[in-house]
Amino acid sequence: MEAGSRLLLIDEDTSATNFMVRDDFMQQVISRNKEPITPFLERARELYEKEGISTILVAGSSGAFFFIADKILQMDSYRPVDITDHVKDLCMERTAPRIYGENYAAPDFKRAFSACKRRPDSHSLQKKNSSDKGGRNEYMKIKTISRDAFSIDKETVDLRYVEQLTDFEQTAALAHLLGYGLKQLADGSHTVRQTVHIIYELLDKKGWAPFCGAYIPCGLAKPREQEIFACLNRYRG
Repeated sequence: MEAGSRLLLIDEDTSATNFMVRDDFMQQVISRNKEPITPFLERARELYEKEGISTILVAGSSGAFFFIADKILQMDSYRPVDITDHVKDLCMERTAPRIYGENYAAPDFKRAFSACKRRPDSHSLQKKNSSDKGGRNEYMKIKTISRDAFSIDKETVDLRYVEQLTDFEQTAALAHLLGYGLKQLADGSHTVRQTVHIIYELLDKKGWAPFCGAYIPCGLAKPREQEIFACLNRYRG
């Protein structure tokens, strides 16, 4: 949502069950005021109706989502078949689960982008940049490990679940973009959303020079804004 997504793709098989649904029996045993998790079943319609965010869910074990689905497709011998009308008729014969949760509120997306201020070593002290807003040193070792990971100094950013990345060059680009963000924007005065927009606008206007300095390496592929969001979210420095 923070990155502007209007569609969620969810595979029931690889999702945490307790985040997806809670059946009536479980809700009788564990009262709602004792359970901090609101299952996705009780938020999916509100996300669509209030935020304009749709969901495509691959389901195989729970029929609870049939009650809120606008379209239901069955894969039959690798062919999609529309069974919406048939399933909706079956839903009429059953008791509907709880499909709206309590106290819905959209996130405000005000979380700040900041990084902890490291204790500089003797080498980096000599290269400290006085305009370094985020408390980071001008000297920053950036290394692209694979398509799925890069490191900044001793911190590794794991991108294995950012499945839309297709090549090493995108990951290398993300490493340089994050490095710039840490040196110039990680002082807590910008939100994550503002940080990504500043980086992307600068990349559009001035190319790679602000992010790479005098030497611009070969093999940098421009990522989307969503990949930059994912990158910032996975940095733990």
